[in-house]
Amino acid sequence: MRLMQLRLPIRAAVRPTATFVAATTLTTAPTIPPHGILAAKCTVEGHRYASVKAQGAYKLKNKKTLPKKMGAKRVGDQYVLPGTIIYKQRGTLWFPGENTILGRDHTIHAAVAGYVKYYRDPQRHPDRKYIGITFERNDVLPYSPSAPRKRRLGLVAIPRKAAPAFEPLTRSGIPRRVIRRAGVVELGEAQTMEPTKGETAAAEAAEAVKAAEAAAAATAATAAATTAASNTAVPQKKETKATRAARRWNAYIRIKRTNRVLYVDKNYAYRESNFMIGRLMGKNSATRRYGSRSAVLRHRRAKRDEQLRLRKELMAQQRMLSSDKSAKNTGGGKKKAAAAKKKSGPKKRSA
Repeated sequence: MRLMQLRLPIRAAVRPTATFVAATTLTTAPTIPPHGILAAKCTVEGHRYASVKAQGAYKLKNKKTLPKKMGAKRVGDQYVLPGTIIYKQRGTLWFPGENTILGRDHTIHAAVAGYVKYYRDPQRHPDRKYIGITFERNDVLPYSPSAPRKRRLGLVAIPRKAAPAFEPLTRSGIPRRVIRRAGVVELGEAQTMEPTKGETAAAEAAEAVKAAEAAAAATAATAAATTAASNTAVPQKKETKATRAARRWNAYIRIKRTNRVLYVDKNYAYRESNFMIGRLMGKNSATRRYGSRSAVLRHRRAKRDEQLRLRKELMAQQRMLSSDKSAKNTGGGKKKAAAAKKKSGPKKRSA
């Protein structure tokens, strides 16, 4: 600091003392405010206050730009979370390896939670450097090509409970499951019991049903052979995919309806499971799908035409009934008029 600038502060600091000494002979001494002494002290020491408010602005020199802050953000064996920036670069100095992703500005991010590993993989490329993530700190990259792939699925290992063994009979000796096939009752797992009179009768009925089924099958085969022989000259219509699926589904439903598996309930009553009931109602419910949009519109048009036809028939019937009633009413009036004329007698002629 220049000497000329220091003289003024020194003079300001010395003046109050001289005034005080000169004033000792007087009755009252002037008081010096404390802020004046503080200001004089600061000026003597050479302190300066800020003349411009910076407000935390990021100031740079004219020949510099904002720093890009490139380079490694995480070191090796450091634990990271998904999405963490590991390395920021311009161009691919490092390539994404195991469980890492490369951003559009060549920034390498962590795809999973784990430990950072910087490594080389000669099998993939002889010169490239890779950054990967491992789930265990002690793992070494790259993994062997024949090693199983390590993935974290977010599942927790819970010991699985062993399924209870199916007991064919209840404590009361009643079979838990009964299978009904075409009117025949078969016990699910309890056929090792001694046959009773009812079971013997059921077996006889089963044999009778089997014989009837065999006869029906033979009759159907004969009829089919006859029909095929008669239709040899007539070209049959080609079966489409939809008709084949419908025929297969109808056969499945027929088997499901004939073969019913019933389970004993708490009230000792046999009933079918809700799942099987829902399967039976699957494609036979009220809601029907007709395939393409044109098929839906065609079905809607046919349904509307049928409703109009029924409405016209109903109106025609009502017209016929109303006409019959009017005819009956008019016939009754004529009869009443004839009866009144008969009572009054013939008219007298004037002379």
